[in-house]
Amino acid sequence: MRWEFALVGVLATGVLSLGARQPDPQVALEASIARLQTHLEHIESVRAVKRLQYAYGHYVELGLWNDFADLFADEATTNYQQGVRGKEEVRTLFLQQVGQGKLGLAEGRIYPHILFQPVVHLSQSGLAARGRWRILAMLGGLGGSATWYSGVYENEYVFDNGAWKIGVLHSEPRVTAAYGAAGWRDSGVKVPPHYDAASVAKPIPDPQGIARTGGSTMSSAALAALVDDLARRAARLNDQDEVTGLQDAYGYAIDRKQWDQAASLFSSDGTLELGQEGVYVGQTSIRRGLNRQGPQGLRDGERNDHMYLQTLVSVAADGRVAKARGVELIFSAAPGGANGELSEGTFENTFVKQDGAWKIQSVHFYPRMIVDAATGWARSAKAAPGPSTEFPPDRGPSSVYAIYPKFVVAPFHFDNPVTGRAPQYPDGVQAVRSFDSAVATNVPAVPSGTELSDRLAEAERRAASAEAYDAVENLIGAYGYGRDGAALRDGGASFVSQISQPVIEISRDGKRAKIRARLLELQGTSGGTGSWAAGVYTGTAVQQAGSWKLQTFALNRTWSGPYPGGWARLP
Repeated sequence: MRWEFALVGVLATGVLSLGARQPDPQVALEASIARLQTHLEHIESVRAVKRLQYAYGHYVELGLWNDFADLFADEATTNYQQGVRGKEEVRTLFLQQVGQGKLGLAEGRIYPHILFQPVVHLSQSGLAARGRWRILAMLGGLGGSATWYSGVYENEYVFDNGAWKIGVLHSEPRVTAAYGAAGWRDSGVKVPPHYDAASVAKPIPDPQGIARTGGSTMSSAALAALVDDLARRAARLNDQDEVTGLQDAYGYAIDRKQWDQAASLFSSDGTLELGQEGVYVGQTSIRRGLNRQGPQGLRDGERNDHMYLQTLVSVAADGRVAKARGVELIFSAAPGGANGELSEGTFENTFVKQDGAWKIQSVHFYPRMIVDAATGWARSAKAAPGPSTEFPPDRGPSSVYAIYPKFVVAPFHFDNPVTGRAPQYPDGVQAVRSFDSAVATNVPAVPSGTELSDRLAEAERRAASAEAYDAVENLIGAYGYGRDGAALRDGGASFVSQISQPVIEISRDGKRAKIRARLLELQGTSGGTGSWAAGVYTGTAVQQAGSWKLQTFALNRTWSGPYPGGWARLP
């Protein structure tokens, strides 16, 4: 519920001008509660916009055209083909031209549209927002063409009939490349950002003072219940950040084949299921199962990058369970020989909070495709590996399916963020029950005035931490966009600095943040020889004069090499 309606009773008597007398403590407390309610509403709106855009990417990849179109406002504008307007024209365009008249995709076709690197800002009214996104798309199909596409979205969003929707969609290509061609081609299109250096780290508008005249209008019990609700909402925002960080930290451990560390992130009864390889149960078994991918530790010349992108996290209202859906993009190669592999798929993972800390309850990866890195998805398609005989799982896979060129849908844990309905799957795909996010039923005792003030202060701290997370994520994204086209050593040009998978840890005092993020850079001169470059950023951000700034941001390059031929064949 938006705060204007939730606090009608609190604010009914009006706003106090700056020159009026100091209100009594009860009135001041109610005004603080109203400000926190507004603050949380704004942060939740930014998160809702991100959820909306991530859902967009997940729906497009699988051809869920009805759910995809429902993300748009009735009168939305786009720069799609023929400049279609409104959700119904969007639905018709994609259903007919991409889906060939039905939901889903034809066998032998892939359509990932992976969105990441957000820079999102809410308007002063709280009813509109703007967002910049990176898109990495993989287009084509077996026996046809294969094309990489990296572009930029600059979108506008509206809060309409109780839900955030896409109001204006503006997508432009940055670089494209046919798979196996010499390199990338610059589109020459520049999309100006909606922000500047001064505003980038302010995802929500500065708070407006809210105070009241007159006496108190709420009982102590009502105030306690309201503060408890706000505290719960602030805590769920922090939970969302922590779960996202845990998911991404798991990815970094997998990258380096740090199996001991990866296994330690699971709960004692956690499970690991990778495609058709079966299920490993418990930390000890999971640690054994990770050896399925080779011994612990990377060897010289080995590539094992697992990029976690477009991660959408849902946290239950009681803060005990969470789920995450995202895209996993894998660049792998054994030392010294073969071309290596490119893999892409969806993860649907579960998390539990134990003794105040989040743990991974289950990792379930649904591979979409596995192809030869040198030839790509137009000329290659590999089957998903089955259970290991050397490191056998505790039980077989929970479902049996074939991957690319076959079409398969990994079931969604979340409902459509606009309609609130379960996804509309293609014929033959069985829907599953959505993630249970029922409101917690425990109601705490009414605290005294001092305890209530302390609880309010803690909720304010948590809200500030959540806002800081979004501010730092904006900084990271803007840094990457700013690097696009920057001159690099040896006379090259960096076309696209794709930064993703940020792990952001905000200090308890809300003044500092630790950062880890991934770089996948597309380099070269337009039409010339292209190259890949990968690395990991580590750094810190600090809050200065009410705004966040990067203090350190150092890049550790992990590998680079020519674009054609497969990333196993690197210097």
